[in-house]
Amino acid sequence: MLYLKKNSNIITGDDILGKEALDPEGAILGVVTQIHINKKDKKIIGITIDAGFMKPDLFIGVNYIREFGIDTVLLKKVPVDKLKGLEVLTSHGELIGKVQDLIMQRTRIQEIIISNKSKKFKAKKLIIKYSGIKEIGDAIILKKDCGIKEVERKPIKSNF
Repeated sequence: MLYLKKNSNIITGDDILGKEALDPEGAILGVVTQIHINKKDKKIIGITIDAGFMKPDLFIGVNYIREFGIDTVLLKKVPVDKLKGLEVLTSHGELIGKVQDLIMQRTRIQEIIISNKSKKFKAKKLIIKYSGIKEIGDAIILKKDCGIKEVERKPIKSNF
């Protein structure tokens, strides 16, 4: 029988399952519930995170994982799927709309595109710089002076 010596570079499924997954800003995304392994290559391809009651599970590819820590799994970047569909609120708690899309530069979020649900704005889409966000949790809460830009529709040019 072969016994494995304790090696700090080797971990087991028990060291990962049940651990909290944190995004780069330190926000808890949820708890790791599954490890996905490619049968042919015998390599981990990702993990599944239970994001909480009534929220869909998040699949996180191995390229998003920075480190399997002692108590947590640390991610390199925020999963885009986590933010899409979240409600966006003003600093006073008023609903503006929902996150429709994100504008990324490499692995960093630059701006968020919001589908407008507020009567304060005329445009159907709004853009907010990432620096205008105060908090991300069950909803996105904006800073007081976040600089909301309205996206106007461009008129269709006719060749007639």
